[in-house]
Amino acid sequence: MTNKFFVEPTEFSRQIAAYAGSEMQPGIDPHLTHPWFQLLAETAVPEGSRLALANVGRDSFLPLMTRPDQPGRLLALSTFYTPLFGLINESLADPSALGLLAATLRKRDANFYEARFAPMDTDSRSYKLLREGFASGGWLVDDYFSFGNWYYPVEGKSYVAYLAERPSRLRNTIERAGKKLTQSGEFSLEIICGGNRLEAAIADFVTVYNRSWKVPEPFIAFIPGLCRLATQQGWLRLGVARLKGQPIAAQLWLVASGKAHIVKLAYDESFAKTSAGTVLTAALIRYVIETDAVDEVDYLMGDDPYKKEWMSQRRERRGLIAFNKSTLFGLAAASKHYGGKLYKALINR
Repeated sequence: MTNKFFVEPTEFSRQIAAYAGSEMQPGIDPHLTHPWFQLLAETAVPEGSRLALANVGRDSFLPLMTRPDQPGRLLALSTFYTPLFGLINESLADPSALGLLAATLRKRDANFYEARFAPMDTDSRSYKLLREGFASGGWLVDDYFSFGNWYYPVEGKSYVAYLAERPSRLRNTIERAGKKLTQSGEFSLEIICGGNRLEAAIADFVTVYNRSWKVPEPFIAFIPGLCRLATQQGWLRLGVARLKGQPIAAQLWLVASGKAHIVKLAYDESFAKTSAGTVLTAALIRYVIETDAVDEVDYLMGDDPYKKEWMSQRRERRGLIAFNKSTLFGLAAASKHYGGKLYKALINR
């Protein structure tokens, strides 16, 4: 089954492209769409990876991956760019199809001693179906913490009302820095959703990112590819702040199904004292509240302290882990996992 089921990323891209025109259910997160997984396959999977698109219902799919550096593990098609994993068109998924897939992978592929799906929304149908499907397929299933996720439910509030809820330190920084930059007469902000300015804005983003504190991108084609894809899908909100024509801060946001996703942000470290990044964040939040009328702003991955200043609510993204009890490696991994949980529980007591 493995040789036929898992294919090279280029073949996976061809397969998923064939379904790209199929009907998507309303309210779909952009990270759970055909184009997103196709982009990952084309630009951001480790060399030697093999991918699979498992059909688990009418127009519903489970994107899977194996990696050469993790032999024996069945993985979600997700990378460090992935803020949320789940089934494509989860509402159309068939529970019995998932259970059959899990049983088949356990019985016919003894090389799979463990399966991991992360990061996931524990309230989603995908989480419920995968957990129940792999359990019914004979795997031992548990979950684990992935990361904290800060977000702001807009609930019809205006930008002014949103800003009034923020800490005074942040409000003062936005006002002071914004006034100083504006009074210089050489500062500008631009929010690009597409059009003939797109490629120049992408180049500006890359320039800023490379001058920031961030670790260099290991997959340099991914972010430009995401910007172009987001333009095609109507998701793109690419903000660029410039001083004397030079880009000094840039942020990549996606807006879809009433939610604004803050994907990537960076500023040129030599201009850190201007707080241009803070001013740009405020401008983008104002834009998505007033122009896009979003219901939620989502900071996606991580518990960075600054996110708490901008957002108001926190939830957890978790991963599912399943052990193939038909293999010695699976039993050993399960023993280590459950033993570790028991030890931590005893220590915390």
